[in-house]
Amino acid sequence: MEQIISRCGNLCSECPWSIYMRKKISKEDWEEYSDEVKMYTGFKPIKYEWEGCLGCLTPNKELPKHPFYNFLKKCRTRKCGNYNEVNNCAYCGRFPCANTVARDDFARERISEKIGSAIDDETYEHYIKMFDAMTNLQKIRSELHDGQIKNPKSVFKKTEIAEIKGEFTNKNYHKIYEKFIEIANSNLGIKGIDTVAGYEHYLIRKEILWRLLWIFGLYGKINENNLNIDSITLYENRKPITLLSNEEQWKIYFNILSQFGIHAELEIKTDELYTPGGYMRVKTPKTNEPAYIIKMKVDLNLQKYKFFKTLNEILSELQNKTRKRAFTNFKKLDFNSLLS
Repeated sequence: MEQIISRCGNLCSECPWSIYMRKKISKEDWEEYSDEVKMYTGFKPIKYEWEGCLGCLTPNKELPKHPFYNFLKKCRTRKCGNYNEVNNCAYCGRFPCANTVARDDFARERISEKIGSAIDDETYEHYIKMFDAMTNLQKIRSELHDGQIKNPKSVFKKTEIAEIKGEFTNKNYHKIYEKFIEIANSNLGIKGIDTVAGYEHYLIRKEILWRLLWIFGLYGKINENNLNIDSITLYENRKPITLLSNEEQWKIYFNILSQFGIHAELEIKTDELYTPGGYMRVKTPKTNEPAYIIKMKVDLNLQKYKFFKTLNEILSELQNKTRKRAFTNFKKLDFNSLLS
């Protein structure tokens, strides 16, 4: 069959999660095939009886209502490709950009290093190539001429900050509010925020960052200018976000916060931090102890405003006065309920 390539460079026509592979591999051979896929990717394909993914080139209105397809509908690379009417990232003038979901995690060299032996051509073709998105895109790009490459259409960042209708009687509240305004007006470390993929990436990062600040401020253990919070407390209060799954992801958010004088680091409490699926554990195996702790401190200019104590007071008061709307109000910096 004709090769089908996703917006981000995966090969849909060869993907174990796709409808196409269920036409190529019999039910009898599926289990062995699934185990082989898991060996190299770390993930086991969905059971054979499922019909399979239709791929990200399928319009939203033609996708089944099954929850599985939510990841396609939300995918920033898919949205960007649709908006700019390009087949995939290789056709974009910004390729490779920092906002594509295309990864090099499944490059042959990386998988070889992971399993401790060289990957032969046959293994690569059968189990890895379909996920080696960046290599696939680079190959496509090398075969294009200039007339086939399009610059993306610009989009503009919208910052939702509520209008403040009064004055803070508490000086510290006012200073912390000003710090939050700085954070809200920043690009949160996103480059290329003027593209659909960049802006969508920004919205995801914004949602996670404000939720983390909310959890830190309300549930962290405060000792003067320091704050500690453990993985169990984070997990219990994480909704509506999913917790960050590895140390590199945490580092991204720590780097953002450090630009505003808020410094954090991970203290790992176990030698078995990751699950077999590659996600950070919440608890140390066979115990009820946290797998990690986040330790935070602030610069001198924030210490004089008792940053963590003041943050806790702001969020607690916001929660008491606005109830279910408290977190939404916090994200919009709608602190009007705290004003004189």
